[in-house]
Amino acid sequence: MPQKQNYLLVAVLAWAIIATTLASYLYLENNRLSREISYLGGRVVIVNVGIDYGNGTIAWFNSTALPRGSTALTALVSVAQVEYKLGSWGAYVTSVNSVQEKIISKNEGYSWMWYRYDQAKKALVLGEVAADKYKLASGETIVWRYEHWKF
Repeated sequence: MPQKQNYLLVAVLAWAIIATTLASYLYLENNRLSREISYLGGRVVIVNVGIDYGNGTIAWFNSTALPRGSTALTALVSVAQVEYKLGSWGAYVTSVNSVQEKIISKNEGYSWMWYRYDQAKKALVLGEVAADKYKLASGETIVWRYEHWKF
């Protein structure tokens, strides 16, 4: 019986050493990354990006680091495969991760729309401009939604 207790004691001690070492490593790595982001001196923005596929599936890419000056389109392109068209009005997204825009008629279809979280309203609001025209600030949350529309 005492030998089993010794094995158990050694196992618990080994677990404690491994857990402490791992926790220390993660703490130091977190500090290093925090210093690196601070060192960049505002040359990056950290944003949250959501992709709502319209079928109940939402993929989140929180704490996405992007260069300062990035747009809502830049954020989407950084986390997904995107197809879009450029026009005089700006970029128009036609596909995200192979989910294509679908035009049923001139009055109905499914398209990709982008929203930003408005802190004052505590709600998502439709993007006011084309996605390639909206510059992101650190801490923002944007969501791309595949939506049905009908006139």
